[in-house]
This record gives sequence, structure tokens and C-alpha cells, in this order.
Amino acid sequence: MKYKVQLTDEAGNVFLYDVSCSSSDEEKNLNDFILEALQISEDKRKLPLKTQCPNGLEVYPSIKMKFKNYGSPLLGDKLEAMHITWRD
Repeated sequence: MKYKVQLTDEAGNVFLYDVSCSSSDEEKNLNDFILEALQISEDKRKLPLKTQCPNGLEVYPSIKMKFKNYGSPLLGDKLEAMHITWRD
């Protein structure tokens, strides 16, 4: 299933995105997470989004890129996954 999402910013600029579910033989990805989040009722989506740190502190999550063997894009390492983390 494929969804077309249209976002308009404060300046009136329109952005179009395709969001599709992964197949059953693939690992879940960021598109799956976005679609799951959109299934939450609109009033609950307005609540603060928090992730819990190992020390119990609650912070807004960050999205990071994970490179193979925890390498670097500057070294030409391959992008392996996206991480949602408590670290800034």
C-alpha cells in the first residue's frame, strides 16, 4: 500500500512525499513507523513525544543515521539503518 502525503509549510510551500509499508519479508522501516503514528487519533498526536533515557530522564527523540560498523559518511561507509534515539 502506498500513500501520498502533502505538507504545506507556513510560507505556503507544498511538499509531496510517498509513504509505503514494507513487505512482510522486509524489516520494518521509518515509513512503517510514520504510518503507525498516523493511526493514533489526532488529539493524542498533539501530546508531547518523549523517549526515556537510561537514567530515567525523558527527552524529545532524535533521528540518527547508522553506518556499517558505526563508521562515517565521510569515510564512504554504507548507510545501514535509521535510529530513533534519546541522544541529541
